[in-house]
Amino acid sequence: MATAANNRRVGRLTRSRQLAIYWVAGTLLVTGLVWLCFFYFVRVVDQFGFDNPHPLQGYLLIGHAVAALPAVWIYGFLWQIHIKPGWKANRQRWSGGAFWSLVLLMIVSGYALYYIGDDAVRDWVSVTHWLAGIPALVIFLVHIREKDRGPAITGAAAQD
Repeated sequence: MATAANNRRVGRLTRSRQLAIYWVAGTLLVTGLVWLCFFYFVRVVDQFGFDNPHPLQGYLLIGHAVAALPAVWIYGFLWQIHIKPGWKANRQRWSGGAFWSLVLLMIVSGYALYYIGDDAVRDWVSVTHWLAGIPALVIFLVHIREKDRGPAITGAAAQD
């Protein structure tokens, strides 16, 4: 039960859980952003003058996919211990809700990228995936920064 006195602790994560989340999210961020830069801006010209993708692009995608599995697991874990209690306590709803929406979009588009074979659809889904990922980073940072600022719950809302 959330009260005004303990509202700031609702859904709070332990330091070890925070670090696990930061490591996985950081791996996804670095592999995704570096791949994005290589995909759009770095080309290797072979001895015949043809532009080819950078050789590290494949490894970056593999690293991104490997980090995606624990990320999906962590987001499911967070649902029970962090998101539901925080939502009930009316804490950081705009940043948490916006972030969670973008995460769901990235999960769906990530699976679509894995399974869809049509290149035209894959291109559209890929852009959707990284267009969701970049603002998710900003909202994630805002969400972390706001963790100690939030409305205290009083009255009927505190009895949920």
